[in-house]
Amino acid sequence: MRKKYAVLTLLMTIVPALLAGCQSDGEQGPATSTQESSAGSGYNGKDQLKITDKPITVTLFYAFGGNGAPKGDMPAWRETAKITNVAMKNVANESITEEKQAFNTMLSSGDLPDLIHGQRDTINPIISQGALIPLDDLIAKQAPNIQKFLADYPEARRAGAGPDGKLYTLTGTLGGEPGKALPSMGFFIRQDWLNKLGLKAPTTLDEYKKALYAFRQQDPNGNGKQDEVPYFYRDKGIRPLLQLWGANHEWYVGKDDKVHHGKAEPEYRAALKELSQWYKDGIIDPEIFTRGSQARQFLLGNNLGGATIDWFGSTAAVNDAVKAQVPAINFVAMAPPADVTGKVKFNHTREPIHSYAWGISAQAKDPVTVIRYMDFFFSPTGERLMNFGLEGTHYELVNNEPVPKPVALSHSGGFPNFLRSIGAGYEIGRRGSLAGELNSMNDIGKNGFTMYQKSNWLAKPFPVLTFTAEEKKTIDNAMVNLTPFLDEYEQKGLMGAQDVDATWDKHLEEMNKMNLQKVLDAYNSAYARYKAESK
Repeated sequence: MRKKYAVLTLLMTIVPALLAGCQSDGEQGPATSTQESSAGSGYNGKDQLKITDKPITVTLFYAFGGNGAPKGDMPAWRETAKITNVAMKNVANESITEEKQAFNTMLSSGDLPDLIHGQRDTINPIISQGALIPLDDLIAKQAPNIQKFLADYPEARRAGAGPDGKLYTLTGTLGGEPGKALPSMGFFIRQDWLNKLGLKAPTTLDEYKKALYAFRQQDPNGNGKQDEVPYFYRDKGIRPLLQLWGANHEWYVGKDDKVHHGKAEPEYRAALKELSQWYKDGIIDPEIFTRGSQARQFLLGNNLGGATIDWFGSTAAVNDAVKAQVPAINFVAMAPPADVTGKVKFNHTREPIHSYAWGISAQAKDPVTVIRYMDFFFSPTGERLMNFGLEGTHYELVNNEPVPKPVALSHSGGFPNFLRSIGAGYEIGRRGSLAGELNSMNDIGKNGFTMYQKSNWLAKPFPVLTFTAEEKKTIDNAMVNLTPFLDEYEQKGLMGAQDVDATWDKHLEEMNKMNLQKVLDAYNSAYARYKAESK
């Protein structure tokens, strides 16, 4: 009943606002089914990319988050309009930089743009509320590039499907191969410290532990003090280290082909118990819960930090940033140490598709034009434009491969931020390119990324699941309390404020009282649908 009421409420808000939406420049009018004829009949997604004979403006909601947002007057979008004859107007409130707040403000206004963009877990729930239209028929008739993309990346179809199995949103890729995980972070260690202490790069958990203890006890920074911080992390807690005990920090699919929460499993208990001893012995940063995002820069810049697990590009770049203070620093990526079972793996990976998506709203007056517009970004021309900018201005073709020009590579914020400055690089529905990420890295970063990418260590990411409105409500209602509860237990256990073995059984009881099992049931229900759709 609540679900029906939510749908009715949204539709009552949407219907009076039908004057919003994609329109011919300079005129407005009521939505009509005959507006399909406004789209130029010559568009084929390949060598004919002009979508309409008459200039059209498509409205888009794309929140102005931490990385900004695309605007229609940016070079990449002006070029898109020049090619397609379709301009873009971003209607998001630029003064609201918190994405969910901006998204909810747009929805509550009842005035929906042609295209709605957002995080997949934010945008998918509005499917059941009637705010988006199904795309299957439009794609089959009007979007050849999207058809090929969905065939190449079946996980993208699953990510954009509603509970009825129809496709409502389109995501994009980060680059890489379909079905294969992408590296995100990796193990980093002070090679200069290893050399000074006569140690080899560790290849097992035991060797990793010995190296970290040596960093603490043998004064590798040479200042005569026991001030080294062997392991640090920019985020709170011990999440990346858990994999060395076969533990998971969140949701995962177990050997029984069921969804579990890692922090309710015995492997997590074993990891937390051992790591609490590391913390007691000074191996783990004593300020790991409070030091924050500047931990890496501060500890390496002061020649105190020994190892971490972090993103390749930005972590490798610290070598250059602190070279003046620490001339001998050589902070390099290393292979993951074999875990307690002897297996070499790395859990912190990325799925090939990114976490954002966009869809056509129920108020769009000309869905044909909009789906062709979306299709353009999956064309080779649109893909290259959004991955590299404008040919001749931002990149040159060398042996038919785009090579960024100095203006792009010398940007103070790196290549990804350069792309955003011209309106490219944003996470719309399109094929991404790893070139943008690699172009922003120094040699240490590139070598680490490539080492992980070419390996067989990368664990398959947790699958993209689509939840019903009721499942989403169950999960949200429980996790709002469970998440801080789990975080608090980890902090107390690590810091020795409570004994892990003595409190574990009671901890599990409390988790179940807080409806963990209901959340697991919701996840497993969604996972069952995922498996059925994958056959």
